[in-house]
Amino acid sequence: MTTKYPTTMSCTEAFDQLSACYSVGGQFRNYYRYGDFNACTEQLEKFKFCILHGTDPVEIQKWHQKRAERNAKRCGSSEDIWQERSSS
Repeated sequence: MTTKYPTTMSCTEAFDQLSACYSVGGQFRNYYRYGDFNACTEQLEKFKFCILHGTDPVEIQKWHQKRAERNAKRCGSSEDIWQERSSS
């Protein structure tokens, strides 16, 4: 079975992303870009998931799929902008 979602997850990488988010530089970058501090919830969720399910390829694929769907709903795509521009 082939899929477009990864079947592996590195807990070390998840921890590094979490610690980078909580670092002074990570918080400063987020404050500069968005005007507030980052609670690092996405990185914390990923690290917790990895600790619990980091060796189960099926669960990892489901997690990546849910995250991609959530990001698509939240962020949209560049096509959304072009549709808005063409309708104006």
